[in-house]
Amino acid sequence: MTIELSQLKKQQQAGAKRPKPQKDEQPFWKKDIVLGKIITDKIKEAFYAELVILLTAGLDMRAALDIMVKEEKNNKVRAVFTFVSDKILHGATFSQAIESHKEFSVHEYFSLKIGEESGRMMEVLEELSAYFRKKIKQRKQVTSAISYPAMIFVTALGAVFFMMNFIVPLFADAFKRFNSDLPALTRVVIALSGVFRQYWVLIPITIASIFFAYRSFRKKEWYRKWMSAAALKTPVVGKLIQKIYLASFCQNMALMTGARTPLIQALDLVSKMIGLYPYEQALCKIKDDLYHGKLLNEAMSEFSIFESRMISLIKVGEETNRLDHIFKRLYDQYTEETDHQTSILSSMLEPLLIIVVGGMVAVILIAMYLPMFKLGGSLMN
Repeated sequence: MTIELSQLKKQQQAGAKRPKPQKDEQPFWKKDIVLGKIITDKIKEAFYAELVILLTAGLDMRAALDIMVKEEKNNKVRAVFTFVSDKILHGATFSQAIESHKEFSVHEYFSLKIGEESGRMMEVLEELSAYFRKKIKQRKQVTSAISYPAMIFVTALGAVFFMMNFIVPLFADAFKRFNSDLPALTRVVIALSGVFRQYWVLIPITIASIFFAYRSFRKKEWYRKWMSAAALKTPVVGKLIQKIYLASFCQNMALMTGARTPLIQALDLVSKMIGLYPYEQALCKIKDDLYHGKLLNEAMSEFSIFESRMISLIKVGEETNRLDHIFKRLYDQYTEETDHQTSILSSMLEPLLIIVVGGMVAVILIAMYLPMFKLGGSLMN
């Protein structure tokens, strides 16, 4: 029986349709910008959602992918879909085909592998679609939170750069004619202006060096360990990062325990998917503890990166044999808390940056006008 894609799409919820990049009429500042990526998170979200619709309608994976290849207008995206389809044609499973292409992540590969082994492919595809939808939402929230403050900050830095390079030197030349002692703050600002004018070229060099150092060391174990520890200890942001990764951990564990995957195997897979060094190391140690007869909640209690309420609920889940339900509830809770903390971060960043930037400009202006006030006072006396 031939199934028309247009009929299938009538069943699709609004927002689940795969975008066609070449017809995207959104302003450029609202588009997803992902350097070096062909398959963006938005395309992945719609890709998995559309697969669910096609597979539910009775098509097999190869036929579903063929329809999506024919429908796709973007040549680069179509090439990726064709690659996956050809891999399946030559005997690979869907997860193996996904693993073979650099556009897809380890998280996707292991999730799909679990779906194939447990017979819950539909559920996994829906989870992946929801995962990328949530990821897009979180990125938009963070972008919204920092875009306006960042614009203010960059503008203010430009103003400070101009003042230190041009305005302060003019005042400094004028102050030399006073033949009087300048206030300490004024002397400091003038000295900083001289250093800034002499060594300003070091600023872009430093930024470029930091970027290349990050590219070189980001996969080194010592760097990942140091950076993750620093990120988790950062005020406000650290708690947000922790909850994001706890939500990811709970989501994957809910899927695996619901599929009756052995707990040790589930932890092994999640440790490869989670992507943050402290959690990777903790899960490897927890897995070893389970080998030696410990319960999951007992092994997790040794690590401060897992919250006590999570451990308490997991203990209940183990006692009642409902771990999948507990992990699902924890995932929902951490997702809500992440959304709440993101909104708080948004409301805090804007006034904080305005105060910091305004303070920088105010210090320079006060430093330049203090000698004039001092001179005016001495003339009046």
